[in-house]
Amino acid sequence: MWFGWVVAGVLAVVLAVVVAKRNKDDSESVDPSAGEPAIIAHEMRTPLTLIRGAAELLAEETPGPLNETQRNFVATIQDNSSQAIDIAENFIANLKLNSPSGKLVVEEVDVRAVVADAAKQLRKITDLPIYVDARGGILPIWADKGMIRQVVWNLINNSARHAGKDAAITVRIENAEGGGAILSVSDDGAGIALDEQERLFKPFAAGTSRRPGSGIGMMVTKQIVERHGGRIMVDSLPGLGTVIVIALPKGTPDKA
Repeated sequence: MWFGWVVAGVLAVVLAVVVAKRNKDDSESVDPSAGEPAIIAHEMRTPLTLIRGAAELLAEETPGPLNETQRNFVATIQDNSSQAIDIAENFIANLKLNSPSGKLVVEEVDVRAVVADAAKQLRKITDLPIYVDARGGILPIWADKGMIRQVVWNLINNSARHAGKDAAITVRIENAEGGGAILSVSDDGAGIALDEQERLFKPFAAGTSRRPGSGIGMMVTKQIVERHGGRIMVDSLPGLGTVIVIALPKGTPDKA
């Protein structure tokens, strides 16, 4: 009985937030020059994030214990709300990157901290183990923090989608010679067929996956990396796993 009331409460909170947002300025709103589609996607993201957060609390059994059926419902809410958020965030990033007025918000970014945070959040929505090798101190680069987080999220999420249920994901971050960062995301799973690799960075290249994705995540990832002056490489063999490596320059305060 309480489960239904919790779900109803979540929906009520979401509606209240949407109404409140319409009646006040949002300091984190999308640049209006990005156009109405970006604004709509941004407005969708906030209630979806609240839904996912509430589902995470349910999964942790904060209100009380769940039975097996309820756990399955909660897992479905988590998975689908995360997918919808991914679509919104990648859509916003794609519009920003391709807008004549779209500019990177450059700041000093600790890549190791971004990786650790993204991995922590993704562990909540995937059943695959995610190991992070980020030994060392702060690894700063000058970049758009939100964009770099999107890259890390997309890479790990892509691996979780394609690797297979018995795979493990390893994320490594290290200093590049001359400054900058090298980030690799690898798995020991199913691998990606050669023809799928060729389509990996094209829009709506779903390929073979355990769960659906946005269809533009890896395309946006490549755009972000290249916009920062970096490179992205893929090495994969069917049955042996996949490694995706990105190299990001150190950048400068006035230009990533």
